[in-house]
Amino acid sequence: MKIESSDLPDLGDEKGIFAFAMTFNGYEAFGSFDAAAKSAVQQRRESLDDVRNELFMAARASRHGDSDAYLAKYEELLPHLTRFLSK
Repeated sequence: MKIESSDLPDLGDEKGIFAFAMTFNGYEAFGSFDAAAKSAVQQRRESLDDVRNELFMAARASRHGDSDAYLAKYEELLPHLTRFLSK
């Protein structure tokens, strides 16, 4: 899925951020749960897929842990998302 800067939700949009995070499937993109988790922990941020995977994994963890930690992760990753989308 190609994304544009206009697809990025506002920082306060909890549902929009979660929905955006779920538009990327790190398990498929990286081949397995383990590979996606390892990549997210490494925080490589060398590609748009790296950054989207990190957000995806944070959103999945937040869902399972019943937390909103994915919101802080989105705020942290937003400059990286913007950087890749402006290329």
